[in-house]
Amino acid sequence: MKKLFFLSCIVWAAGCGAPKDVFVVEGHVPSLKDSTLLTLNRFEGDLMMAVDTAYVRNGRFSFRYPVTEKSRLIILSFSDEVSNMLLPLWSEPGKKAVITGDNNLKYTWSVKSRIPEQREAERYKQASKAEYEELQRLKMEYDRLLKNPPAPAERDSIVNRLRDINRLQDSLRYRIYDKTLDLLGRAEPSVVFADELRDICMMIRHYETFAPLRERAIEQYDRLSEEVKASAAGKEMHLALYPPVKVKTGDRMADTELVDLNGKTHRLSEYLGKYILLDFWAFWCGPCIQSLPELKTASESYRDKLTVVGVCSDPREQWEKATKEHGITWVNLNASDDPSFNARYGVNGIPHQVLISPEGIVLAAWKGYGEGNLERQLKKHLPE
Repeated sequence: MKKLFFLSCIVWAAGCGAPKDVFVVEGHVPSLKDSTLLTLNRFEGDLMMAVDTAYVRNGRFSFRYPVTEKSRLIILSFSDEVSNMLLPLWSEPGKKAVITGDNNLKYTWSVKSRIPEQREAERYKQASKAEYEELQRLKMEYDRLLKNPPAPAERDSIVNRLRDINRLQDSLRYRIYDKTLDLLGRAEPSVVFADELRDICMMIRHYETFAPLRERAIEQYDRLSEEVKASAAGKEMHLALYPPVKVKTGDRMADTELVDLNGKTHRLSEYLGKYILLDFWAFWCGPCIQSLPELKTASESYRDKLTVVGVCSDPREQWEKATKEHGITWVNLNASDDPSFNARYGVNGIPHQVLISPEGIVLAAWKGYGEGNLERQLKKHLPE
């Protein structure tokens, strides 16, 4: 009876309005230690920006965030004792969310709200709650093992355990996506429907483990409206479900139309006649920014035989700001209108660099940043 009364109070509290133009979050998770730091974050492009901060006291925390329209938010935690899986929230002016939990597995905390999208998202999450909780426990164990270097005698057993954890995580994710696709098949397409489907599509795109789910995901993608399919998320899903042929070393380069900061359209083939170095980067990518001084040096030292072409998919404002801030002087183009361009070059992490011959043949590709690696690659492939 007491439990029923407590749950009724939660629902009542979630229904109580917040101040006009403010979204309110009230949380009660008794297992959290005092002073545990939590942040409420909004998305700015691919970057998350903190909009409010809370320190837990007696298991309670709260956030206040002025909003003018419905939007997505994220709760982050900063403690090794709390799962680092992001907790997504839907916000709306004058609405409130009540968060409760009985453990530190943040993603599966219960979120009560009168925002329809939040209630729909909760149904998908709670349907796989057991799997999500085990996934979080495994991720926390994995992080602990990586954080504490093992003694030499323990190294082999730790490496084997890390491999086991990866296999178990893949198995759990597969079960989650299998359940989610069943639920999607019984639901009407919506914004939340598209969010859930997009997550599955991205995993199908990047990990062969989930390829058997492709046909079922295509069935649900086909139910989306043409408007959703034409959106950025819709294009990403199409790209994941119908991947383009990737160019490999020795293949003819993939070409497309890219735009410069003046709005002028260019084709990659315009730069043939010299070697082309494609640099796929983003403003939020730390290693990308680290590599810029070496790219500048290469663009100047090899100017007679090499054209460096930066390829960014960031929104215009962030792309332009980063260009000015970091002094990018080489060819600087944006591929946001053609998300398949990155996929054709196999870009699944940045920085990603591709060297193309003057005749348009892919000579080499590598990713990540290591001091001096760019110069070593150029000396290896460019003539003296």
